[in-house]
Amino acid sequence: MVSFRPLEQADISTVRPFFEQSASRLCDCSSVLVMWRKFLSAEIAFGGDALYVKLRNGGVPAFMTPLGGDFYVGMETLLAYCRIHRCRPLFSAVAGDELERLRARYRIIRAEPMRDWFDYLYESRDLMELKGRRFHGQRNHISRFDREYPNHAYGPLTDTKAALAFIERYFSMNPPADGLGSAEREIVCEVLEKYHEYGQLGGVLTVDGEIVSVSVGEVVGDTLFVHIEKADTSYAGAYQKTVSLFAREYGGGARYINREEDMGIEGLRRSKLSYHPAALLEKYLVELAI
Repeated sequence: MVSFRPLEQADISTVRPFFEQSASRLCDCSSVLVMWRKFLSAEIAFGGDALYVKLRNGGVPAFMTPLGGDFYVGMETLLAYCRIHRCRPLFSAVAGDELERLRARYRIIRAEPMRDWFDYLYESRDLMELKGRRFHGQRNHISRFDREYPNHAYGPLTDTKAALAFIERYFSMNPPADGLGSAEREIVCEVLEKYHEYGQLGGVLTVDGEIVSVSVGEVVGDTLFVHIEKADTSYAGAYQKTVSLFAREYGGGARYINREEDMGIEGLRRSKLSYHPAALLEKYLVELAI
């Protein structure tokens, strides 16, 4: 029987190989899991070749489907845990293909789409090149940025203290509106403070030597995940410029770029849709019968 314990930041190197084994393009199967561990009250357990994750979904214990190992063996392990501990077999962030695998073996009580947490997946080349009519608006914003700020530069994130100072300015200008926003602020700061421990890829856009945007992500499998993307909107076109440059800098070896969820924020949803995703990666909250 598996035994769960709290997920810690120091576990990043231990759990990272399981992200590759999962072959999932969901951001939940990336360093995001460790970054958001406190907000999710995430716990982990190991059994056989699999990583098991337990978290809180609206205060209710829920599981992720097994990462690594045989899928159905892992599911039976979790269902046995639920029987022994008398907890509901509730699974969060279940991918669409995993839902079909569950349907083939188990009786499903409910399967609710988690629309606010669908991932936005793009063809890497689309964001690198922004070609065609679809991206006319983005190119216009970038052209304006280039005209108004000719003394701009882009490079890898090396000065984490300067990046942290920018993030503090960003959140002072855009104070968190709720608990989710406050959690995000804490997470962004931790990732920058422990940047090398997280093993991330980062880029900074500067104007006259001052940072105007910071991006952080990683490549898992064939996908570049963009975990952090913050820009000073007083610089017209800074976000569009940042999206394109980060994709060019780190997306060349990846087939896809996952820019993650919109969290139900209307403006963020419009923005992410405007880049014409190749797919919305669905996630479901699933309860099984046991």
